[in-house]
Amino acid sequence: MEKGKPEGFNIDQLLRKKAVIGTNVVLMVIVAFGLFGVVSYLNARHYIRLDFTSGGRFSVSNKTKNIIKGLDKPVTFTVLFGEGELFFGRIMDILKEYQYQSDKIKLVHIDPVRNPTRMRELTDRIKAETIQLNSVIIECGDRAKHVPQSEVIEKEFPFKFKGEEVFTAAILNVTEEEQTYVYITTGHGERGLEDYERQGFSNITTALKRDNFNVVPLDLMTRKEIPATCDVLVIAGPTKPFGSEELGLIRDYLDNRKGRLVLCLEPAFGPYSETGLEKLLKEYNVDAKTNAVVYNRVQLPFFGLQTVAEIYVNKERYPEHKITEGMRALNSVFFGTCPIEAIPATNERKFQVKSLAMAPDNSWGETEIGIANKKPEFTQDKDIAGPIVIAVTSQPVDTAARAAVAHGSMPEERAVKGARMVVFGDVDFVANEYTGNPGNHDIFINSINWLTQKETKLGISAKPPDIRRAVITPEQMKLIYWLCVAVLPGMGLVTGVFVWWKRRR
Repeated sequence: MEKGKPEGFNIDQLLRKKAVIGTNVVLMVIVAFGLFGVVSYLNARHYIRLDFTSGGRFSVSNKTKNIIKGLDKPVTFTVLFGEGELFFGRIMDILKEYQYQSDKIKLVHIDPVRNPTRMRELTDRIKAETIQLNSVIIECGDRAKHVPQSEVIEKEFPFKFKGEEVFTAAILNVTEEEQTYVYITTGHGERGLEDYERQGFSNITTALKRDNFNVVPLDLMTRKEIPATCDVLVIAGPTKPFGSEELGLIRDYLDNRKGRLVLCLEPAFGPYSETGLEKLLKEYNVDAKTNAVVYNRVQLPFFGLQTVAEIYVNKERYPEHKITEGMRALNSVFFGTCPIEAIPATNERKFQVKSLAMAPDNSWGETEIGIANKKPEFTQDKDIAGPIVIAVTSQPVDTAARAAVAHGSMPEERAVKGARMVVFGDVDFVANEYTGNPGNHDIFINSINWLTQKETKLGISAKPPDIRRAVITPEQMKLIYWLCVAVLPGMGLVTGVFVWWKRRR
């Protein structure tokens, strides 16, 4: 044994052991870097965003996804917010979701204070004299849309973030070559387009304009024609009848020009009377019972069984249709509607009618409405029994589809050449008072998009703000009161007395 070395010590074995450990560490580092590289590569190629918020705050609606995925030209969003601005993060979050949905979306951020040179370049590019700070510029080709912060944030408590609603409308504005013209009739007591009262149409008019529709009033008696630019004709709750000349113009528009019509009727009660449109609709296999009102029996606490005129439509009450696809989670509220029935197609009247919305099973059509001191009750063989349909669509019969069904196959729904119409038994559902219900807005806008065959614009509109309110019943209030006034103070008092008594002992 060599001097100075402990017995059994082997220097070669120690060196081999260190070499093995070192090699193992190097291999582990290489493997770790390799795994990190593979994961990073997969993450870059297969990036997935998940929104776990209850209200889907960081997601966009189906309507927005359809529009973005249908883009055939690049769209650039330039955000002109400083990073310290109040709503900068919220705006960037929603626009990153847009960018995630399509590679046609480009997102650019310019701090106007720190980058004046880039601001000047942007101003020159879009040919604008000035650009407002804290805004977003949307560009497509040589077209640009300026969206200021005031349009994105509704500065009334609770602050409503309207980013998706406004940005999606801006995309339509810069990408659509031509606007769709919606003419709304006047002169028969229809709802006012600029009327901001509860019964007015200002909310839905604003929504149509935001979706890049050009909304124009039309007085048929004065103009004596339906303009050639009319893509959709809307008749909203007339209280006075249409003349034979006006009905002839509408018939010619539908038959000879393959027109598109949205008709919102009301029961012939109060200010409303039969308009002459009921007879015209029968030519397209739609039978509108305007002498009846649909009622819904509701069990109310303390009041028992009540009969009300508000009809709530959701879930299975939306029959299968492209207009209502994806709307089953939304409520549509109709007030004082009339039932609509489909007339079977014949060789003379080749129009197929499909249900769009139905009243609940415990509803009926009341024929004796407005009689003094008479409570509405269902009368067999007199009133209209359920199921009650309150909205329908009508278009020419698809003979090819019928032939396919006859041979045992199920063809997809497709657009058929010819007149198309959507008929609602109510007009209040789209008035300012009721458009706050998400289903009301969507079913009307989707109807116009379906008529104009803009399938990518069908879907659910932007989400309302996530405002959570605590709804407390009187019993719960009483419980909270006694807990705060008696129980909690009493527990403290009892505890104090107990401690004092223990210490006395």
